[in-house]
Amino acid sequence: MHITRSIDADKRIAIATVTGEITVAEVRADMARLAAEPGYAPDMPGIVDMRGATAGLTSDELRQIADVIKNSPKAVNGARRALLVSTDLMYGLYRMFAAFASDGTTEFRVFRDEKLARAWIGEIAEQRKNRASGSA
Repeated sequence: MHITRSIDADKRIAIATVTGEITVAEVRADMARLAAEPGYAPDMPGIVDMRGATAGLTSDELRQIADVIKNSPKAVNGARRALLVSTDLMYGLYRMFAAFASDGTTEFRVFRDEKLARAWIGEIAEQRKNRASGSA
């Protein structure tokens, strides 16, 4: 698994592009890297673009990944994450993952349309930006 990440500090949005085979061990290692990323905050909304990733995870592994994320508050905490996928299989798998993670502090939603994913995380990013600047 390879992750390319960009942080838009002005918009307060994190974008991660994931390619290759996703594993529990690599997600665990990435949580530590994410927490140390300059300009990143755990409550920052983001997109995880997995259109170049492969789906070989079992339901138990998806549950383990959900647990890793729920137990990594320095990496992700109170955030909204849009999971962008390209296949029906990935869509189904990550809907299951979102259900496993639903009792945590981070809200996950799966999308096949990048524009819709950006709109969904943009809603929360705009609200937080307005609160920070003292407007509505």
